[in-house]
Amino acid sequence: MRHILHTALTTLLAAIVTLCSLGSCSKEASIPELPNMINIICNAGTQQTFSFTIGANWRLSSNQPWCKFVTSGGELLEMAGNAGSHTITLNITDENIKNQPTIADITIYSGGMEAVIVRVERGANELYMRINDVTDTPQNGVKIGYIDWIPFRVEANFRFHATEWPEWVEIGQQLEDNETITPVSGITGVPGESTEAFARIVTNNEREKYAITDKDGYTIKFANEEGNKVFEFPIIYAGMGSDQIRFVGPTNKNWGWEVSLDGKEFRQTDEMSGTTTTFNESLEFEIIAQNDVYHIVYVECKIERGLPTYECKENYSWMYFNQYPAAGEPTTLSIDDAEGTRYGMVLCFDAQVYNKIRYNIKDWVFVTDDSTTGISIETLNPDYEKYVLIDFTQRDFAEQDPEYGMYIYHSMTTLEIPASEYKNNSIMEQYGVSEAYSCPFVNSVGGKHPGIIIKPNITEWTTLNCEAGNATAEVWYKGDKLKISEGEYYLGENKDEEMSLHLWGPNASFDEDVHIIFKVNDEPRKLLVVTPPAE
Repeated sequence: MRHILHTALTTLLAAIVTLCSLGSCSKEASIPELPNMINIICNAGTQQTFSFTIGANWRLSSNQPWCKFVTSGGELLEMAGNAGSHTITLNITDENIKNQPTIADITIYSGGMEAVIVRVERGANELYMRINDVTDTPQNGVKIGYIDWIPFRVEANFRFHATEWPEWVEIGQQLEDNETITPVSGITGVPGESTEAFARIVTNNEREKYAITDKDGYTIKFANEEGNKVFEFPIIYAGMGSDQIRFVGPTNKNWGWEVSLDGKEFRQTDEMSGTTTTFNESLEFEIIAQNDVYHIVYVECKIERGLPTYECKENYSWMYFNQYPAAGEPTTLSIDDAEGTRYGMVLCFDAQVYNKIRYNIKDWVFVTDDSTTGISIETLNPDYEKYVLIDFTQRDFAEQDPEYGMYIYHSMTTLEIPASEYKNNSIMEQYGVSEAYSCPFVNSVGGKHPGIIIKPNITEWTTLNCEAGNATAEVWYKGDKLKISEGEYYLGENKDEEMSLHLWGPNASFDEDVHIIFKVNDEPRKLLVVTPPAE
């Protein structure tokens, strides 16, 4: 009997051990794979859902009282379930809500393991957004610049984005490790961080001239991620500034214009291509200045004996610029007719520069001395070149006979010295010519003794004929014939590589007329009478 009981007990114990062993193996084989974590961003007063699948029994726990599970037994901080796929509903309340986003973690427990599988970010009780400048000083709007970007900073207690602003506002951001500001189509930001951006106006030669205030109704809109909360900030623009000015002219060059003597034709020739652009009656300009306030100053350059002098006025008798045309009419420059060659210039100043110089305009504050030629001559101060609206020469456009007149210029300034017809018949008969001209000699300047260079406009009077002895010139002074060998004059090529006569004169000065006879094949062709210098 004892033997039977012992055997039965032994068999029972073995069975228990076997079952325990099988249970242990089964447990190791069923370790569940926990779900991956997801993020939920929401506001108080909403319900949110999430789903997961797991191969074992589980338990969920929320660590915040404002984030509870909705179950058949009510709203709980913990709930449990069996293996399978599940969709869970969370109720988000305003309990313990703050002025910043708050976080709740949903943790799952299964098979001896645990992990946060849901992170809930609840929005602040009162959403706020601020616009600051670069010193973090609050601003009442977003300021935009003219040419330069104006930086601003956006600070909020929620995730936000901005994608709505007028098309004439350009928003930019500075990319990491890059000093360049790049235009962007939107701005995004996160709670507690200051997001920097930049703004400027998109110019069209009109809108940039006028200021924009917060009362004009233009805004930049920011919204939270859900799109149910929008913040609007006014756009503020001070204008391009009274120290700024731009011109839009008939061409992209302000220099080198020519005007016909009757003032009816304006033209400009491109030095590279040789193409000439022509306009009739007047030239149209567009002036871009703050509130359309700008100031026109007229300049006439007079050339005497090859040296320039300048006269400056705010009103001129032969240059007209209709500064403030009627609505819809262009701003134009027109020129009166002239008897001979003259030189003009029109400058346009912004209000700030003009106010600095307005009382010194008659003293010609724009002129400086230029000594690059070896003598000191008046020229436009480079600081004011950017204000030149147009620089022009008014001259005769009629086609002249290539042998008409003479071309004479200052040896150091290269500015023309006009020749006039000479009518002394006895002198002309003395030299046997029927064509004669007269011009003044140049003055000494700053200790220098310049001369004049003369191209007589005679077809056969060329370098080749001169070398062959067929093109010659004689220079007479006080009854004596001057000598090239003594350096009183010489024959050679001018700046255009054309044959010319260079006259310096005895001791670089004259007190009586000098007579120059140009000959071809020993035949007198033209006479030039050079009158003494003024000093």
